[in-house]
Amino acid sequence: MSESLFFGGAEDLEGLFRFDSIVNFSVVARSLGIMVLLLGVTMIGSTVMAAVVPMEQAHETGLDLQGWGISVGIALLLGVTLFLVGSRLSKKGTRADSMRRREAMAVVGIGWLLTSLVSAFPYLFCEPHVPVHMAIFEATSGLTATGATIFSDIESFPKSILMWRSTTQWLGGMGILAIFVVVLSGSGTSGRMLVGTESSLSGSDLASLRQTMRKMWVLYLIFTGVSCAALWVAGLTPFQAVNHALTLVSTAGFGTENDSVTSFGIGVKSVMLVFMLICGVSFPLYLAMFRLSWREKLRRFEEVWWFFGILGTALIALIVFHLVSGTGVSIFEIIFDTVSVVTTTGYVSGDYDAWGHFGKAVLVILMITGGCSGSTSGGLKVGRLVLTARFVIGELRASFRPKELRKVRLGGKSLDEAGVGQLFLVVALFGFFLIVGTLVMSSLEPKTSLIGSLSAVLSCLSNVGPAFAEFGPRENFAHVEPTGAMVLSVLMILGRLEYVAILVLFSRRLWKKY
Repeated sequence: MSESLFFGGAEDLEGLFRFDSIVNFSVVARSLGIMVLLLGVTMIGSTVMAAVVPMEQAHETGLDLQGWGISVGIALLLGVTLFLVGSRLSKKGTRADSMRRREAMAVVGIGWLLTSLVSAFPYLFCEPHVPVHMAIFEATSGLTATGATIFSDIESFPKSILMWRSTTQWLGGMGILAIFVVVLSGSGTSGRMLVGTESSLSGSDLASLRQTMRKMWVLYLIFTGVSCAALWVAGLTPFQAVNHALTLVSTAGFGTENDSVTSFGIGVKSVMLVFMLICGVSFPLYLAMFRLSWREKLRRFEEVWWFFGILGTALIALIVFHLVSGTGVSIFEIIFDTVSVVTTTGYVSGDYDAWGHFGKAVLVILMITGGCSGSTSGGLKVGRLVLTARFVIGELRASFRPKELRKVRLGGKSLDEAGVGQLFLVVALFGFFLIVGTLVMSSLEPKTSLIGSLSAVLSCLSNVGPAFAEFGPRENFAHVEPTGAMVLSVLMILGRLEYVAILVLFSRRLWKKY
């Protein structure tokens, strides 16, 4: 009888925690402990920022230091405990403390689940003390840079909570594991394993990893600072500017107002539009800007030009549609909301749920497409869809030219057989979870329309934020039942990690010798 891929019962866990187990649990535990400790330190920094950044009377000024003390204390205690357990296992074990692909997969999958739970502590222990499912949903939406909110009145929340929402999105935009690699990864191999498994930087050049990662984080910080200053000059208060800068460069979408960015002036929205486009493009392009010739940039970063081509085509189609239909929607609003959707930022300027069937169909396609690999955007990524289309075209040609040599290329690089397998694995899993997720949400939320359930699942898988119908740009996820909120939270993490890093946690071959 062939061995099942997934755990079948308690007996399958026998020997899992023995020191001769295939997974080095000392490395995993220590890595998870450091990640949680970093998150606890970030909570302190977020609280300090909320206390010192000036704000107007439009928002509550409370900090709830007691609740933050509890949240930080639990996070630090959990982080220290995991680190000490890992250190103790390391002393008892006989193997070297190295991180191989198995350990990297375990750290990525478990790490994102664990940090999502830890990030929920402030929502639980600070005002307004929301239920567990709401806290986990909002925390997961933050760290995955999705931007879907389960709160209906964020303007009544303490400013410390608003700052924490924005901070989690800023961390998740580049990837919390990217911080881990830059700060603490001493091994190029282990760092490459971590970042290669984490989706926010898939497709980026991982040669000289730590140096590359540091440069990208410097670039990320520069974009954050410049966008913050520009938003402040454009008319936002310092508190609004800081919060929106954090969620803008991460293309994530949380804000400080109940109406997203609708009430902001055209100057503020113009700044946001520019930075959504900047951060929806592959960050390695900026690193190579002054190093490569234009011809080399055109060849190597072909995906970027496809991204702008798809976006331009969609904008022309939508503008013509609205002009012919006489909907009265301004061209600027069409451009802003379309860019917000394709970069999976999730800011809302108008009600695109009223754009008609054609308009919404175009936006659905852009939700699936997303931004570029190596950017902070979500979705399937433009490069992956271009490769899929080229592979399909190549196979169609093979039907009448079977001897023709076929290679799938993008950016001057050919995709090998393993790469083609990974490509179709992600695309297939996206389709699978879109269908299954819609069926599950339809059964859990019987009062929700099919369009509402389908678009909510699509939005969470692509890390977009707002969807259509009951979850449209003028709505939120506050009416979702607790079980439905947990399902959507899992879908956000699956989409953020591009499925594999979570699913392999349920494979017993990851944990056993073979």
